Amino acid sequence: MTRVFVSAFRPCARLIAVCLISLMATPALAEDESPRIEEEIVVVGIFDEPDRVTGSAHRVGPEVIEAFRHDDVMRVLNFVPGVYAREEEGFGLRPNIGLRGGNSDRSQKVALMEDGILFGPAPYSAPAAYFFPLSARMENVEVFKGPSSIEYGPQTIGGAINMTSTPIPQARALEAAVGGGSDGYRQVLLRAGTRFENGGVLAEYVHIGTDGFKSIDNSSRDTGFYKNEALIKAEREIGDGLLEIRVGYADEVSDITYLGLTEADVRADPYRRYTASELDRMDWHQSNARISWSQPLLGGTSKTTAYVQNFDRAWRKFNNFAGADIREVLANPDSPFNQIFIGVLQGGDTDLLSGSPDDIRIGTNDRSFVSRGIQSTLHWNFGDDVEHHVTAGIRYHYDRIERLHDEFGFEQVNGAIAQNNQPRAILADNTGETDAISLWVKDEMVWGRWTIVPGLRIEHISNEFDNRLAGRRVDNDYTMVVPGVGASYAITDRFTVLGGIHRGFSPATPSLTEDLEPEESVNYEIGARWRSDFGQLELIGYFNDYDNLTAICTFSSGCAAGSLDTQTNAGEVRAYGVEAAWRHEFALNDGIVVPIGVTYTYTDAEFREGFSSTNPQFGEVEPGFELPYIPPHRANAHIGLEAEQWGLQLSITYVDRMRDQAGTGSFAAAAGSDASTIVDLAAHWKVNERWTVTGRVDNLTDEVDIVSRRPFGARTGKPLSVRVEVRYRLDG
Repeated sequence: MTRVFVSAFRPCARLIAVCLISLMATPALAEDESPRIEEEIVVVGIFDEPDRVTGSAHRVGPEVIEAFRHDDVMRVLNFVPGVYAREEEGFGLRPNIGLRGGNSDRSQKVALMEDGILFGPAPYSAPAAYFFPLSARMENVEVFKGPSSIEYGPQTIGGAINMTSTPIPQARALEAAVGGGSDGYRQVLLRAGTRFENGGVLAEYVHIGTDGFKSIDNSSRDTGFYKNEALIKAEREIGDGLLEIRVGYADEVSDITYLGLTEADVRADPYRRYTASELDRMDWHQSNARISWSQPLLGGTSKTTAYVQNFDRAWRKFNNFAGADIREVLANPDSPFNQIFIGVLQGGDTDLLSGSPDDIRIGTNDRSFVSRGIQSTLHWNFGDDVEHHVTAGIRYHYDRIERLHDEFGFEQVNGAIAQNNQPRAILADNTGETDAISLWVKDEMVWGRWTIVPGLRIEHISNEFDNRLAGRRVDNDYTMVVPGVGASYAITDRFTVLGGIHRGFSPATPSLTEDLEPEESVNYEIGARWRSDFGQLELIGYFNDYDNLTAICTFSSGCAAGSLDTQTNAGEVRAYGVEAAWRHEFALNDGIVVPIGVTYTYTDAEFREGFSSTNPQFGEVEPGFELPYIPPHRANAHIGLEAEQWGLQLSITYVDRMRDQAGTGSFAAAAGSDASTIVDLAAHWKVNERWTVTGRVDNLTDEVDIVSRRPFGARTGKPLSVRVEVRYRLDG
């Protein structure tokens, strides 16, 4: 009944999406404008004055994060231009985020940080982001692109994302929230902190979970997840310095599969799962610790942080059939041969003869990660006629991944799956590890209306790959110099032009390949910012000229077991586009404020060389083929109504069709994702100073779209879902 009701809103939502396209991170406000909006979404860097940022840098601030209270970081990033994402399971557990034409698979081409420290399980040796911190713990989400990303490597081609966690409060504070919603959704948040004479402490715990929105054929098993994160951090002033310590833990159990549906089945029942995926489950746990020391140094300020993170995961999942390729079966389900395997996927009995072609192959990808290092930064300011704001840093980082992938044979009888007598097969048994030393320096020089920011990053990387199955060990060692410069000129107090050029870089991944090639490019951007009585406008064009684009074969991209973690060198690629954003705030009567904004991103990315790859996202590529899973057009619109006691927020996101495999020209519906328009609605009501009730409806119009066909088969996004939360806050 609910879906029938909300379907009436779809035409309206699509019309609104054409007219509004939303909330962005734009430049600082004029002095006479409301400071509340400046805190909401602003251009950021390490600077206190956002106008001094010469490149593209944006922040989604606490007001927006608090208004929507998204668990899915990909929905948070909808508010930032130049960012696109490929959905997978509908919850954002393992985001696929791309920036400016970069490959979005597992966010491998983005430098990912929490409070300035890399959080990927192994950012150099295995950059696939199978872990992502909960956005419910965050105060801000920052995105750096162009020359502004040089200091945040190792990945500097697309850019960097930094999530800033909730700080230790300035006085005693307590927050407790309990939420519930559709599909068995539940959330608990507990946060408490205090400030004492020479320091402070904060402890927080977040739990989220759901029963899932999909149903497995012939099974009552849930298809959701639960996830926990806990963090304690403390700080104490010692003389002129500040000591900070933090310890965290996280875990997840998710009944998520890589197995999708055929085209006919997904159109008939988009929230169905085949019986063959019943046993699929991801189980991981992560622990981390940091200790930091800050103090005045050389006339500036310095901060040194030592960090360590351990991440262990085991993902049991459907891999394939013994005698058929699951990709071919799902792509051509009507052939007589494939009909046998389709029947097994849907719960039909397998041939009970040992080693039959229709045996189901289920394996566990067991991986253990270590990431640790020490990082030191120094900031200082000097100069009169020409101001210098210098940042310098050095980091030693070590990470390691240990893989043990196995596979067993299973039979299916009367809808029940059971292991047969086929012997265990070991598909991968290897270790990759990397030592990296990074140095960077940036000088922001301000002279009159000019701001010029030259920067330099140096990465020295030594990695090693030990493949125990092949009995081979390979070492690789190289140094990369990554220069860049950005500049801006204030033509008037309200109109600024900017531009920049920098070298892009992404490390090679340890494997058996000798002399691995890193990903390299030369990146350009040019644009302008304008502030007026009609709002704030930003327009930036970019061009990324790749010497060598690389891609790492993962299970999530559809790679076969024998190709996992190998690297594709795709050669020359050109990616260019435009990022546009506008925002304004209207004041109504009775103290009601209407924030409204528009963002739009156009991207065009194509190969300039031909090559052959075992990575199924590429295959046989010819010059002129477009890259897969990059939407040509992406837009977001946000409009709100804010009063002292209540507020409403509407977010509309449009994502164009994306091709599933590299190619050119038009492509069939079954060869890519659907275009989608997703509407999210949030509301809050302050009962009093301490109690607040919030609610959110995701996918208000219950849009049903195919968002991906990777790794195996078509899958849709999350349906209409409702969430209500009651929150208590005590400050002071």
